[in-house]
Amino acid sequence: MNIRTLLILALPILACACSTVNTVERAEPSASPNMVADKRIITDGALNDYAYVAGVSESVASGNLMRVQVKIVNSTAAFRNVNYKFTWFDENGMQVAASPGWGVFGIEGGQAKYLDAVAPTPKAKDFSLQLLADVR
Repeated sequence: MNIRTLLILALPILACACSTVNTVERAEPSASPNMVADKRIITDGALNDYAYVAGVSESVASGNLMRVQVKIVNSTAAFRNVNYKFTWFDENGMQVAASPGWGVFGIEGGQAKYLDAVAPTPKAKDFSLQLLADVR
């Protein structure tokens, strides 16, 4: 097989690997999420390109449980898997619970995705979200 034939066969595969997502939403949203200020510690700049935290909001779920929603944006053109883990803290900053393991989500190029989590106990008053490149 010559190089030209190999390139012709490879082009459709390469074209599919770099698709992005177009989105349509209300120009003037009627919902008003309770956005919270967040602190970010970025140790992996490449991960931040395809799992950028665009915002964090919180509310209260039934049972007086803290609920958080994190908007993640993939600013690249490629699909990626990302590992995540929530940890919950009480009013004194002490850990009260953590995800039993790492969860994983896929995100298309150009897509915005929401991660939802509900605290496992009413004692949880704060949280931490860790994001990890899918290297497993």
